[in-house]
Amino acid sequence: MTTGKKMGIGILGTGKRGIYFGGEYFGRHPDCELVGLCDIVPQNLAFAKEKLGDIPATDSLETFLQLPGLDAVVICSNDHAHAEHAVASLKAGKHVYLEKPMAQSIEDCDRMAQAGLEAKRVFMVGLELRYCSLMEDMKRIISSGEIGDIKLGSVIDNVSVGGDYYYHGPRRRKDYVKSLILEKGTHSLDLTNWLIDSSPVKVYCSSGLDVFGGSAPSDKRCRTCDEAASCAYYVDNRRGLEMDYGGVRLKDDLCVYAEEIDTHDNGLVLIDYDNGARVSYMECHFTPEYTREFTFVGTKGKIIGFYNNQQDFKITVMKRHTKEVQTYHSEKRSGGHGGGDQAIVDTFVELIQKGEPSMSGIWGARDSAAIAIAAAESAETGLPVHIARNEDLIKSGASR
Repeated sequence: MTTGKKMGIGILGTGKRGIYFGGEYFGRHPDCELVGLCDIVPQNLAFAKEKLGDIPATDSLETFLQLPGLDAVVICSNDHAHAEHAVASLKAGKHVYLEKPMAQSIEDCDRMAQAGLEAKRVFMVGLELRYCSLMEDMKRIISSGEIGDIKLGSVIDNVSVGGDYYYHGPRRRKDYVKSLILEKGTHSLDLTNWLIDSSPVKVYCSSGLDVFGGSAPSDKRCRTCDEAASCAYYVDNRRGLEMDYGGVRLKDDLCVYAEEIDTHDNGLVLIDYDNGARVSYMECHFTPEYTREFTFVGTKGKIIGFYNNQQDFKITVMKRHTKEVQTYHSEKRSGGHGGGDQAIVDTFVELIQKGEPSMSGIWGARDSAAIAIAAAESAETGLPVHIARNEDLIKSGASR
């Protein structure tokens, strides 16, 4: 990138997240300008141009990567396309910001990491919750040694909106999304890996589909349903369903009780780490609340962290052999994900401006996806799954 000019940003995948995140955070960044859009769906490109302006747009990845002034690619395409799009962008010499999860197979994650090492560019995955105030404070406390070495942990994703967000559209099928632990849970799994500062080596998962799915025809929609007035998951297709960031509205209105649904709506995962720590992860998509809960027990004490989108953040620290209890309330910040969206974009831009290769957090992104991918396999087979180490990442010194 030429010094003194704005960084040229291209958005690859102009669905709801691409338009909101790419437009809101990169499009308005003082050091960036949008120079290209790419999507294989014409309606998505048209809507993106309507929202973001008259920006060069194409349905060809090759043409997109050759657009004048394109320095960095923000990849917001569907999960199954992440590996192809990231590798192509890196090989074209572009910096890459990739929405989570990293990929749908561990082999693809490792192939992407290798492409990043060879490209010598900035390559980051959008695990922005590392940058919210709650997690920064938890990381600081744990790193200080206040609770000692972590030996046990319990992490919970309570997802009250799971039925609304995932079961009206294609993410209700495993052949599209693989699992919601991969689609949703990689945030919390990445934070777990980061806070423990270790890599997973063995995963066991038991999961189920206990509320959603059923016997309704797979093409049944809310708009033609005779029971819509009494259904808690009814979507008015004229208005859509508003998500919890940026006022984005989903238009999918397929029935959440359809027979084609096979994506599990709950799961329990047991994770063994290479430093001897053990963690349980629970994800539920029909629980009443929308929160994240983190509990870690160390050799000197215990830390509990509470997260919600309203930023009612709370950290509790207890010590062994004392009755002392310390309570912290992390600061509230503007922007999505507790301020993490803005902070991770700022970090990405600053790393590029430094002019040095960086893969900040790629190791952690790979490991969080690996846990979810292994969990999906374990849930199918009923057996624990071992995760191989990525020796190239370790040797490179890439940060977790």
